[in-house]
Amino acid sequence: MRRHPWLVGFLWRWHRRLGVLVALFVLVLSVTGILLNHSPGLGLDRRFVDWPWLHGAYGESPDDLPAFRLGEHWLSQGADGRVYFDSREVSPCSGELIAAVGVDGMLLAACTEELLLIAPDGQLIESVSASTGLPTPLRGAGLADGRAVLQDVDGWWLADLDAMEFRSPAPGGSLINQLTPGLLPETIRANIPAREQWLSWERVLLDLHSGRIAGRLGVLWVDLVGVLLGGLAISGIAMWWLRRRGRRRRSPVGTGPQRG
Repeated sequence: MRRHPWLVGFLWRWHRRLGVLVALFVLVLSVTGILLNHSPGLGLDRRFVDWPWLHGAYGESPDDLPAFRLGEHWLSQGADGRVYFDSREVSPCSGELIAAVGVDGMLLAACTEELLLIAPDGQLIESVSASTGLPTPLRGAGLADGRAVLQDVDGWWLADLDAMEFRSPAPGGSLINQLTPGLLPETIRANIPAREQWLSWERVLLDLHSGRIAGRLGVLWVDLVGVLLGGLAISGIAMWWLRRRGRRRRSPVGTGPQRG
């Protein structure tokens, strides 16, 4: 007599239901994973999405790209979130580019959540964030008596770029010089990702694969799919083990060779 038919039946019913529930999403994960694995060969990182509704889903703003002129060069932020030295990419930068400063032979690109230190030739020297003492969110940057100063919600602070310290108050009564944003020359703007050329198919596939395309709920759903796949694996192993155990119990015990 089989001892656990109800358990096998229960596991089989839920195994089928979970399989139907996650099948579509497993297919999406499989297809996007294969395409991403061949992204360089397919040129997906160089092909851009021109669907306005999808740009809107990513929160694209129609405003002009933030840009600041420092001498003969421009620091700007493309629609992809990266900071550019003229038309050369420097680095991603967390938050919106809100200010730029030239000091001590360096260029400072101040984003709301990160400060980039850039060499005069456009090479990234270092990036500083809240984890390394930067006061955030930044609201401005400028020069006071020839020294770099940063502004957050509590006021202006001296930026000691040698010690990476940002908690000394700026001298009272100092005149703070700030650059105002300007309009990028068309020759530079044409080589920086703008609204119609910042969202690559590679990024869309990555966001589909991870669930980020639907925001936090999408990521949680992909996590849930992972849990459900684990449930499928466990229920499958459990049914196999129970059936195997049942077959062993039903098999006749050997009685040795028969003599005629």
